[in-house]
Amino acid sequence: MWHYTCGHGAAGIQRDGMVKPHLHPLLGVPVAWFTDLGPAHRLELGLTSDRLSCDRMEHRFTVADVGPLQWWPKAARLLRLSRPVRTELEQGRLPAHWWVSFDPVPVLVAEAREAS
Repeated sequence: MWHYTCGHGAAGIQRDGMVKPHLHPLLGVPVAWFTDLGPAHRLELGLTSDRLSCDRMEHRFTVADVGPLQWWPKAARLLRLSRPVRTELEQGRLPAHWWVSFDPVPVLVAEAREAS
């Protein structure tokens, strides 16, 4: 499992050795996102930069402990997301390859690399 992030996100992860959840504007809860796709697909993972100015695929971190991760389709049901919210997040993407955590997730900082 991997977490992709931009340069300013990578600095905190390298410092702490953890991916920490951040408040998601559509979900209303802090969440961190992960994938089982090693070679990432920007559009399919929702890692476009259409709402942010940074490259969200600049760095990739390997998850050290998958215990806190939940498969996105299951987490979305637990969050009781409305159909419009799920559609906005998932449409045209591969949500079956998304994993989330509501808790910090340790990563292998020594293996962090530029994803480009």
